[in-house]
Formats: sequence, structure tokens, C-alpha cells
Amino acid sequence: MKILLKEKFLIMILVLALIPLLTVSLSSYFSARKVLMDGIKTYNEVLVHGMALAIEDTVLNYEKILESTGDNINYFNTIEEKKDFILKTKEKFAYNINFLALLDETGKEIIRSDDNPLKDRSEKPEFLQAKEKGRYIGWLSYNPVVDMPTIAISVPVIEKDGSQKILVAEVFFSDIWNKVLSGFTSLKDNIYFLTKEGKPIAKILATTENFRSEDLREVADNLASEEATSFEEIDTKIGKLLSIAEHIPSLNWELVVFRPTSEIYKSTLILGQRAIIIIVITLIFILFATIALSKLIIEPIRKLHKGVEIIGQGDLDYKVDIKTGDEIEQLAKEFNQMTFDLKKSRVALEEANINLEEKVKERTKELQSKLEELEKFQRLTIGRELKMVELKKQIKKIASN
Repeated sequence: MKILLKEKFLIMILVLALIPLLTVSLSSYFSARKVLMDGIKTYNEVLVHGMALAIEDTVLNYEKILESTGDNINYFNTIEEKKDFILKTKEKFAYNINFLALLDETGKEIIRSDDNPLKDRSEKPEFLQAKEKGRYIGWLSYNPVVDMPTIAISVPVIEKDGSQKILVAEVFFSDIWNKVLSGFTSLKDNIYFLTKEGKPIAKILATTENFRSEDLREVADNLASEEATSFEEIDTKIGKLLSIAEHIPSLNWELVVFRPTSEIYKSTLILGQRAIIIIVITLIFILFATIALSKLIIEPIRKLHKGVEIIGQGDLDYKVDIKTGDEIEQLAKEFNQMTFDLKKSRVALEEANINLEEKVKERTKELQSKLEELEKFQRLTIGRELKMVELKKQIKKIASN
């Protein structure tokens, strides 16, 4: 198969341009992708860390509200006044706090903000730890239907007479959860909140079933038991996920978030698509540039080739018209000059042939004239000889008589 010069030139340019283009593009893509992925991981780590801090701040804010309530209780002398104040405080946080209770020195409830019977909490951690350590934050109950618990927060209350009581609040964790989820999570996240023992506190699964997996609970339990912040990619039945575990030391809780890598790395796919588009556009540009460049080089050569064919057919008046301002134009001028010199030589040769033919004709005429004279002379000579022979015959005849 014959490959023309234009095709060879086109292939050569494309290959020489394609190799560095692909090398630079792929190198840039993978470098940018790595930087972008590192940035995404860091961003998600910071995001979950911010979520954990928001949860911690929200819980501690309830503790401060409880401490402030406990301080204000001292301004009231009777149980009825204190209960009235507690009820008013509860009304301010009707959708946040389930109930408030005031415990005496033995751990028994003396005031409740609801109509339930007073309970004995003397053996409960919300009494024992608050009395011993000055505070308690823990799980009071867990509702598996909504995957949300209520949190018990208790703080000591020092009365005017120096006696110590305990103020307990049962807070809806859903309120805390909703306050921090906005802006931190997506609908495809699986989020677990656990104690260090792996006890479930709260759980929010992805809204789409394709992004849910029972494997995640076990992974979350293992991460919670480590009591450390971790960040890694894991393979699950629903694909590769980015697991981010954030420990909250002040509460001794663990927040574990699972995010699909296919979702959080979408921007890297966009980067890859843009790289492909850039490569394609560049190749198209190179293709058109190569075609234009080939015309600048191949077209003059084609004209020169055409001139060779025409002149080869004998038309020495044909001139190659090439205006490129480079070596090819110079070659065309030299070619035209060669054709001109060849034409001069041809004309001179034709003139020499004409002169030679004229001289041959003149010489032929001279020779023809001399030949005619010789023929005349020959005829005269032959006539005389015949007459002499006849004369000799007559003489011999006379002599014989």
C-alpha cells in the first residue's frame, strides 16, 4: 500500500504531538486527581470533626442551661416555687427537653416536670456520677423504632444551707442530631453514634437502599471500641465507602460516618472528563494545524511534481508558480531557470538542425548538378565509342573488299 507524503507528514506530526500531549495530560490529571482526592479527604475529615464538635457543643450547651437552672433554683425557698420555676424552664424547651427532675441528697426525685410518679434514682449513674464527679452525660433510654435515644444530663445543685441536690434533664437526642446534620451530611451517608462499648446511641441510614448495608454496623462497633479518630476506605457489599470515625473525648462517644467514594470523588471524574475533552480539543487543533501546515509544504511540492510531468511531456513554456518565501520557492525558481535553459538549448539545437539541413540540401544540389554533368559526359563518351566501333566495322569491311 502506497503512503503519500501528505499522509506520512500527517502521521508523523500526530505521533510527535500525541506522545507528549498524552504524557503531560495524564501526568497532570493524576497529579491533580491526587491533590483533589487528598483535599476531599481532608475536607470530609474536617466536616465530620465539625459535626462532632457541633454535637459536643450542643450537648454541653444543655449542660450549661441545666447549671443555670440549678443556680436559679436557689432563689426560691419552697418546693412549690422551685417546681413552678422548673415547669416554666421546661416550657421554654418543650421540644428539646422531655422532663426535668430535682433529686434530694439520697437520689430520690422530689420534683418532676411531668405527671409521672417520682422515682428513686439513688443507684442510677445520673445521680451517683453527678454527685461524685460534678456532672453526668449519658444515655437514658433508646428507641429502636426511630433509632434515637434520650440523653440524661445531670449537674449538682448546692442549696443555701450547703446541702447538695441533683438536677436531671432528659433531652431528646433528635433535637441535637437535627441541629448538627444540616450542612454536614448528605442523603447517601450512613451515620452511627455509639458508646465506646458499641452501644447504639443514634443511627441514620442513607435514604436510598442501594447505599445501605448491614456490614456497616459491625464496622462502626469496631471503630467505636478503638476510641480513636480514623479515616480509611473500606470495601462493602454496596461498594467502596469512606469511613470517618471521630471520637468525642469529653462525652466518651464515637461518631462514625460512611460515605460512598463514588459520590465524594465525583469531582475527580469531572476532572478526568475535562482532561479528555482538553485532549480531544487539542488533538483536533493539532489535526487542523497539521493539515494546514501540510498544505504549506505538500502543496508546493505537488505543484512542482505537476510541473515536472508537464515539462516531461515537452511543454517547456510551462512555469511553476510557487510563492512560499522559503527553500521550496527557491527550488521552484531554479527549476524554472533549468526549464528556461533547457528551452534555449532546444531552440539552439533546432536552429542547428535547420542550418544543417539547409547545408545538406545545398550540397545535395551541388552533387546532383555534378552527377547530371557526369551523366551527360558519360552519354557523350558512350556515343563516341559506339561511333568509333561502327567506324572500325566500316573500315574493316572496306578493307576486306
